[in-house]
Amino acid sequence: MKEQLFEQWINTSREALQPVLKLSEITGQAMEQVAKQQLDLAREYMNLGARQMQILGEAKDPQKWVAAEGKLAAEFGQKLVDQAEEFYRVAQGTQKAVVGWAEENAKAAQTAA
Repeated sequence: MKEQLFEQWINTSREALQPVLKLSEITGQAMEQVAKQQLDLAREYMNLGARQMQILGEAKDPQKWVAAEGKLAAEFGQKLVDQAEEFYRVAQGTQKAVVGWAEENAKAAQTAA
């Protein structure tokens, strides 16, 4: 009897932990994607600084320097827009996964009740 009760307790504990583990997996994947994006963004800022220094070092004519800086700013602005769009896609995917997780667990709880 004690062994059977112990087995029921273990099975109940496993079942209770499954939703938490799934949510942890969803958030872990989202954090990994966002961390990668942040590293990519930091790399872009480093490249921006290096290119600005290169442009400044090669500058002979102020008008050409301003034009080169403007072009660089436009390119960097587009990269920021691309990063924002990618972050939005990650956020949407995470939201969709969490909503699916919540609905699945609500159905399971309703069935169990």
